[in-house]
Amino acid sequence: MRSRLEDKNKALELRKNGLSYGEIREIIPVSKGVLSGWFKDLNLSANEILVLKQKSEERQHKGRLRASLINTQKRIIKEERVFMYAEDKFNLLKEDSMFLLGIALYWAEGSKRTGEFQFINSDPDMILFMYKWIQKYLDIDKKIIKARLFTHKVEDFENHLPFWADILSIKTSEFQKTIFKPTIHSVKKNPNYKGCLRLTVSSVDVLRMMRAWQKLIIRYYKDSMHP
Repeated sequence: MRSRLEDKNKALELRKNGLSYGEIREIIPVSKGVLSGWFKDLNLSANEILVLKQKSEERQHKGRLRASLINTQKRIIKEERVFMYAEDKFNLLKEDSMFLLGIALYWAEGSKRTGEFQFINSDPDMILFMYKWIQKYLDIDKKIIKARLFTHKVEDFENHLPFWADILSIKTSEFQKTIFKPTIHSVKKNPNYKGCLRLTVSSVDVLRMMRAWQKLIIRYYKDSMHP
């Protein structure tokens, strides 16, 4: 049986070679507190400190890679589950023309690069349609749908919130802060333009659902048009 002194000397040698506390404890079964006591007065050379630092960085890098791999695997599993759910729901609703129309509209006008569901347009009828579509087919409470106006800071363009509030039957206080877009014009050019309204649902799963439905609608029409 090895003596405690032998364990200590071995631990000191391993530490000088850049091993971590955890790695040393796998070889010498002692507590972290015991190792701390042994290493308290350990004098490392400049080269030993460099080796210790390099190995520590290597362990951190490997740890980040493992975490990234685990997160990627979790994301893939989550996306597969969402796709399966989306496919089941698509098969139930694929004969519903309004359901298909909403998918097509989002495919054309919805966000492509953000991490959440966003739909923006200046057409009041289209915005109202999508507002109701989100609630019906995505089963989203209207309180969760965020609305934000994008318009120009030109006279008579600055107060279109009441118009859009009336369209959606909500209060102006429920809108997010208006975003004013730069313009070279100082007067109103199009009297019918009321700015663009963006509808947002801050859920990556909702976005995954929409992307899944886009793939499914493509497959559906390819199959239906196949000779």
